[in-house]
Amino acid sequence: MTKPQTRSRQAGFTITEMIVYPMIVVTLIAVAFGYYHNSRIDDAVSAAVDLGLEQKAIIEEYFDTYGEMPQSEADINLSSFRSEGILIGMDYRAGELGVPAADKSRIGTLRALVNMEEFGLRFEEIESGFLLIARAQDDDTIKWDCVADGVTADALGRSYLPKTCSAAKDDEDEEGGEDEELEDL
Repeated sequence: MTKPQTRSRQAGFTITEMIVYPMIVVTLIAVAFGYYHNSRIDDAVSAAVDLGLEQKAIIEEYFDTYGEMPQSEADINLSSFRSEGILIGMDYRAGELGVPAADKSRIGTLRALVNMEEFGLRFEEIESGFLLIARAQDDDTIKWDCVADGVTADALGRSYLPKTCSAAKDDEDEEGGEDEELEDL
């Protein structure tokens, strides 16, 4: 009678396992780092938007007093703006940036000037973060739009707009609104 053959269990890892398991771990680490890096960028841009939105009150007060948008940075004393985080300054223009025919007495644009070098080489050349556009309504209230800067060559991409801008944009897209305007913030 022949003796049945029994397989012996291997005690260590196979070569395939020694290659695949570390690759899975490295992939998971890379994905986790990507989420962390993107959340840091989101936090920095959101803080910059919040700081920029603080300038709303100054522009609204000027509009209430004079019945028109400020015509220069001096009208709203923008030189006293204190930078913080990635936001290194604000630039104001009467009218809408990139729209020469915009009504300069009823529309004004705040452009966020940013320094994002801390986030890597791909952000090194970024100068402009976003635009906050004030539009006077017929009832003399001001509607604020938060949009990506599509005019400046080295501007932060639309995908980096904070959730406050993105959420309003998504709502308007569903309603069939214009592509670049957002609901009140």
